[in-house]
Amino acid sequence: MMTKGEFLNRFQRQSDGAWCCTKAIKVDGPSGPFTIRQGVIFNPGALLMGLDLAKELDRMAAEERIAQFGAPTKLI
Repeated sequence: MMTKGEFLNRFQRQSDGAWCCTKAIKVDGPSGPFTIRQGVIFNPGALLMGLDLAKELDRMAAEERIAQFGAPTKLI
C-alpha cells in the first residue's frame, strides 16, 4: 500500500491550483482498481468518483508540510 507522501509525489500542483499526474498510479475504486494516467489534470471543483481530488491533494500537501516543517507560527 502506498503512503500519503508517495501518492502525493505522483502529482504536481500547477500555478492555477490544478494538479497534474506525473506518473501513472493505480487506485482502488468502488468497482475495482483503475489507473490515473500520467498527464491527467485535476482542476479544483472537478470530481473523481465524488471526490474533489485537487482539494484533497491540497489538504494532503498541507499535512505533509506540517509533518516536515512543523505548524506555522502565529505572527502578532
